[in-house]
Amino acid sequence: MSVGNLSGQTSVLAVDVYNKKIHLESGGNVKRSVGGLTKVATALVALDWSEATGVSLNTLASISPSVLQIAGINAIGLMPGDQVTLRDLIYASMMTSDNVASTALAAFIGQDILSRRGKSGDPITMFVSEMNKLAAREDMRHTRFTNPHGLENSRTMPYSTAADMARLSMYALSRAPFRFYTNQKSRVIRVLRSGQPYTVSLNNTNTLLGVGTIDGMKTGNSPRSGGCVIITEERPGTPLKQSDGQEAVFRHRMLIVVLGSSDPFSEARNLLQQGWNTYDQWLKVGRPVTDARELLAGF
Repeated sequence: MSVGNLSGQTSVLAVDVYNKKIHLESGGNVKRSVGGLTKVATALVALDWSEATGVSLNTLASISPSVLQIAGINAIGLMPGDQVTLRDLIYASMMTSDNVASTALAAFIGQDILSRRGKSGDPITMFVSEMNKLAAREDMRHTRFTNPHGLENSRTMPYSTAADMARLSMYALSRAPFRFYTNQKSRVIRVLRSGQPYTVSLNNTNTLLGVGTIDGMKTGNSPRSGGCVIITEERPGTPLKQSDGQEAVFRHRMLIVVLGSSDPFSEARNLLQQGWNTYDQWLKVGRPVTDARELLAGF
């Protein structure tokens, strides 16, 4: 299947996070570029690596000339020799979708993985292989990552689908540290340049953050992907009496994925409202699931 902007068509999906029930969907399994949404996988690989190795995210990484050449757009103005903590590189990757930050993150972690395994090779290629392992683990059957930033500047084009990005987002939501990087409207990070610190202010590109109770997650926009956004919102839980007489809380969270839109924020917000309306009707009739394809796992 071809990858790119599908004649202006948009791929969308609205799914309930806790029950995995798909409430709205159009083109959910269509392969296409997802631009900067790729960085969700980049951040998750970095967080999982830090947890597995015990390497602190306060560790400094250096910005090399090759990283700047590979990454292209340098949104926050990093220069060769600059040093930034891995933590702040994740913030820059997720909040401003900075390509240099995500590439520097991949280069540092990829080299560490190669060293631990006693291998030589390209560190970014190693990192991307970990991104694709994550995709396989999360059953992202129609996804191929080719770089850590999402630009279509490789001979082999990267691609994913709305359904696969929803699967990845489900895993991201299960990782409390990840959510801390995506739910802030602004943050100041520190860069060491020639040994001297200076600060950079980051503003989140997700303009829907904080509208209602929207608390994430990521935006993306590239020549092939068009406007993309993932948003998520949790509503107050509903107390329910169980058969043993005790009370449990039934939680409600909606996840929206929009790919290839000319107005992704408006479309995502409208889809969120539609998704909740469909969800409420589903609850009223007893939460029926008559076909496995109604659930994300079977879609």
